Amino acid sequence: MDQQVVDLLNATQSADREIRTSAEQQLRNFQETEGDYLATSLINVGTTTSYPIALRQSALLVLKLTIARTWSLQFEEFVETALSPNVKTVIREELFQILRSPERKLRSLAANLVSKISSADFPDEWPELFDDLMSLLRSPETESVQGALSILKELLDDGLTFEQFASIASGVFDALYNLATSSSYDLGTKANTIDTVRAALNFFNQVETQGESMSEFVCRAVDIWSLVFSNNLALPYTDEARKAGLVLLKHNTAKAIQQMDSTFPSQSKPYLMSRLFSSVWADLSNSSALYASVYINGESEDDLSDPEGEARYIKMLPLEEMEFIRQCVPNHQVQAFFKTSEENMQLFIDLSITMGQVSVEDEDDWREDVNGFVTEELSLSPKYTCRTACSDLFMEMADHALEPLIDALKTRMISLASAQSEQAWRPLEASLFLLETVLVPDRSYGQQLGQIPTIDQLLQIISNGVSSANVFLRARSYIFSGTLCRNLKDILAASDIPEKLFNSTLQASSTDSSFIVRACCQLAIQRFLSAYPRRHSKATQMAIVESVSSLVADAADETPSLLVDSLEAAIKISPDLAILPDSQIIALLFLSAAKDASNIQLTSDTFEAFEYLAQNISADHYQKFCETAIPPLVAGLSTAPSDDELPNATLIVNLLSILVDHAPTPLPSGLVDFVFPKVANILLVSDDNQLLQYGSEFVAHIIQHDPEQLRNWRDIQGKSGVEVVLNITARLLNPAVEESSAMCVGEVVSEIVDKYGRDLGELLGQLLSATAHRLASASNPMFIQNLILVYAHMVTIDPQGVVDFLAEVELEGSTGLESVVRAWLANFDVFKGFQEIRLNVLALAKLYMLHDQSIESIPVQGDLIVEDTNVIITRSRAKNRPYKFTTIPAHVKIVKLLIKELGAIPSNSNIASRAELIPGTATSENAVTNGDGEDDDWEDDFNPAEFGMTMSELQKLARSESNEFDSDAEDGDDAIGYFDPKGGDDETNETLITFFRTLSANEPERFEQIRQNYCSPTERDILKRWKPDVWLTQDS
Repeated sequence: MDQQVVDLLNATQSADREIRTSAEQQLRNFQETEGDYLATSLINVGTTTSYPIALRQSALLVLKLTIARTWSLQFEEFVETALSPNVKTVIREELFQILRSPERKLRSLAANLVSKISSADFPDEWPELFDDLMSLLRSPETESVQGALSILKELLDDGLTFEQFASIASGVFDALYNLATSSSYDLGTKANTIDTVRAALNFFNQVETQGESMSEFVCRAVDIWSLVFSNNLALPYTDEARKAGLVLLKHNTAKAIQQMDSTFPSQSKPYLMSRLFSSVWADLSNSSALYASVYINGESEDDLSDPEGEARYIKMLPLEEMEFIRQCVPNHQVQAFFKTSEENMQLFIDLSITMGQVSVEDEDDWREDVNGFVTEELSLSPKYTCRTACSDLFMEMADHALEPLIDALKTRMISLASAQSEQAWRPLEASLFLLETVLVPDRSYGQQLGQIPTIDQLLQIISNGVSSANVFLRARSYIFSGTLCRNLKDILAASDIPEKLFNSTLQASSTDSSFIVRACCQLAIQRFLSAYPRRHSKATQMAIVESVSSLVADAADETPSLLVDSLEAAIKISPDLAILPDSQIIALLFLSAAKDASNIQLTSDTFEAFEYLAQNISADHYQKFCETAIPPLVAGLSTAPSDDELPNATLIVNLLSILVDHAPTPLPSGLVDFVFPKVANILLVSDDNQLLQYGSEFVAHIIQHDPEQLRNWRDIQGKSGVEVVLNITARLLNPAVEESSAMCVGEVVSEIVDKYGRDLGELLGQLLSATAHRLASASNPMFIQNLILVYAHMVTIDPQGVVDFLAEVELEGSTGLESVVRAWLANFDVFKGFQEIRLNVLALAKLYMLHDQSIESIPVQGDLIVEDTNVIITRSRAKNRPYKFTTIPAHVKIVKLLIKELGAIPSNSNIASRAELIPGTATSENAVTNGDGEDDDWEDDFNPAEFGMTMSELQKLARSESNEFDSDAEDGDDAIGYFDPKGGDDETNETLITFFRTLSANEPERFEQIRQNYCSPTERDILKRWKPDVWLTQDS
């Protein structure tokens, strides 16, 4: 069978899909029918040295899948008859043979398989595993040792329990110590040994809870290995040692030191300064010099592109060492090491400047991809480089030794500014970069930077920097000028320095020959304006627009987001000026966002900028805003967007939705005729979920702001706007449309009912019936909430009418009322938003107060039934044992849900302080009723008007979260504060308290029955926490 398996393995690598698929299927068939033969053939192929390495790898990979499916019931993937014991024995023995292979990839695969098998077989079916492993560890053959180390790491990662490893830990550590210190093994083997020690140290992170003997073992291990680590880092960087794997050894040692110190800080503390920190600090000087020679000065012949080569570790070693130093800086002894020695702090500065320099590799990349520097500058690059690690270390040092750090950096920076060599820009740029990392708004820098001599010196460095021929130093100098002025605002505010630097930056943002410099000027401009927001006029606004215009064509990656932020800063100078035809701000905003309309952060920034503009334009300029903004947006919108056009279409529709949402009421004349047709057509033909969501919101805003203009609009077939909206709504309520696409249809239905309900006749009933049908099959909680809000709005106005209507709606096996109530109560806990929660609380309270038998007869899900069993519930058993709940009447569920909301009222809220919320120490046993069954805790008079809402209030309630007031509010009434976290919550809390006061006062026996028979101890405690005598007087 071996040859047949070989043929199938080769076929799985075929470029022909049919051949490949057929071979894979035949291998799966063999697993089911001839598992023993297949597994035996695969291990034979894996161990046969005459076969190509790729074929042997393929055999072991298929064997891995076969083992998962046929080895043990303990494996989740197990589905077939288990392999025979004899075959298992052969596989275990042969895998250990492969571990002696000189091929690292084969050893790694074999180690993975041994680990997998051991998780099921050790110790009962494979008691000799660790004896075999220790034999390999003590072997004089490098390949055998490497194989054993691979197994050990695999086992430590995912194959052993703590108890299993603890029983053999002493022997393992002794063997590892011998490998790490013996001259018989090469540096590569020692590097692998140290990495295994790191894995073992990580495994022992439970030691604190494992008793005195284990603590003693760890203390001894830390003592021994801290010395080994220190000696490793002390090894000299000879060419011979480098070629033999010295850098990898030191890299793994640095990682192991980090692991030891973070896992066992108390045990490592005695050795921190004498061995760990001192050895890392000493080696960092050497490793940073090696890094600089290779990556900054370009003096090495190493292959920098080889992911497995030494050059990779030349880069990674100082990175790991800097991370450990950063980890140590909060230690007082380490702080003293730097604070009390100017020499040590100056060495730290020199090392930081070395590691903070732009590498030759990055310089080449950024010259080829000019947007890459912007991405790096915005800290959005996925790469974690030595420069990044250096800045993190520098910031950590600033948190603990700011004054000596800045003093030392300032001194070095001034000396660097006078250097004249061709490469002098690198350390100077790095020094500005590092100083910038610690210049944060909440720190005072008066002593270090605020003195006139220092300011003058920094200004001279900036002046020289912006005149440099090097684009990176020029760019850094402009960015630094913005950062300096922002963070020394209090010191510089009275001078003309910020104004001069800003004007210089503003000019360069349009005129500098380098894209990188012009883009970085944008970042500086934003920092200037954040510190001096009202200092500039239309000239400044237009200059920013001009500079953005020069960049937008070539902007990519994160640069468009940078441009959008600059445009928002320009808008904030004067929103009314921003909408003038010659400003181009709106067009540039759209162009920038369209560069990558699928980028969530970019579009979010664009929406924020556009919304700021829409919110802050004066009412008499809104018509002009629409005239400026709408034509370019509509022009870029296709009525049937292709897949490539979808991101831009989604962007445009949401911008239009924002524009309408913040528009005055009524809308500017002609807006519906100009905008609605394209969006309506998209909603009738598109299947894109985001586009349908934003389009639905747009339609809801149109109806909300100007129902008459939409009513009077006609399409080319003579259909009214209302008829078109009903068609759109019918489509979105169709179960064929995904719930995520119809997520906002409830808002549209609510607006239709509110604005056109009286004119729809029978269509209104059909619309609400269709909504109930859609709700009956809905599963997404947010979609359910959106649909429930339709009925919640109506219940607050006419609860009995809604109940009677839904009771007549026939669904499969139930009524609309049963479906809506069940969905409502089952999902109430996950509803979100102050507005939505308050409306739901109000509506549910109204439903309860109806005391309608058609509601109270609906059985719904109650509390979770916790089974008292000693059976261990595995994942597979859990699938077959779904959660069980009690069944309770709907009106009881309403009370329980509202009790939970009552319990969520924070003790420091306004309503709690007025009602004198008792600290939550009461227990259910404290709930005492009087002889009449009345609960004194809740007795009070009820004002039915507490549960009423006017149509005006309902309209306010339907407004979007960004509206803070109702422009149509009559008699100067304040708007309901639903969207203010404090105000909105208090509105809800008032409603809850009034509801329970009413139950206690008007139906004490019924309320007590619910409380005693259905409420949990926790729910009864919540009710007990409120002090009723204050309620009696709170409204007086």
